[in-house]
Amino acid sequence: MLGRWAMAAAIVCLAGTAAALGSSGGGSDKSDALAAIEKKIEAGKYEQALADLEVHIDKNRTSADAFNWLGYANRKLGRLEKAQKAYARALFLDPDHKGAHEYAGELRLLLGDLEGAERHLAELDRICLLGCEEYDELKAEIAAWKKANRK
Repeated sequence: MLGRWAMAAAIVCLAGTAAALGSSGGGSDKSDALAAIEKKIEAGKYEQALADLEVHIDKNRTSADAFNWLGYANRKLGRLEKAQKAYARALFLDPDHKGAHEYAGELRLLLGDLEGAERHLAELDRICLLGCEEYDELKAEIAAWKKANRK
């Protein structure tokens, strides 16, 4: 019985720590500038977002969030090698960055690398103790990819 209470206490502490650190897994840098860039990305204005990201990254070289969005915008524009480098940088800066794992997994699927996508899913499973949207979305993308690529 004590084991359950200890586990529950640990989960509550971890959840509080995660909330304090931000949603990306490590230190999130949700500045106003980055929030404005995200809005451009959500609106599909990838080229504009890329220009703004260059400026933002020049001032914030350790922003895993910015590198994640750099990868996302490049991936959406079909610049897969640039996207791959940006996701790698985001994950170097923050190995537990949930968004970067999700999007890097989606990139792996675009490249036909199911095993690589599943490695990112496994990382999300490790990071998201109680589940998370990024895990669910990548899992669904992998399932759809498998269905579409059955032989």
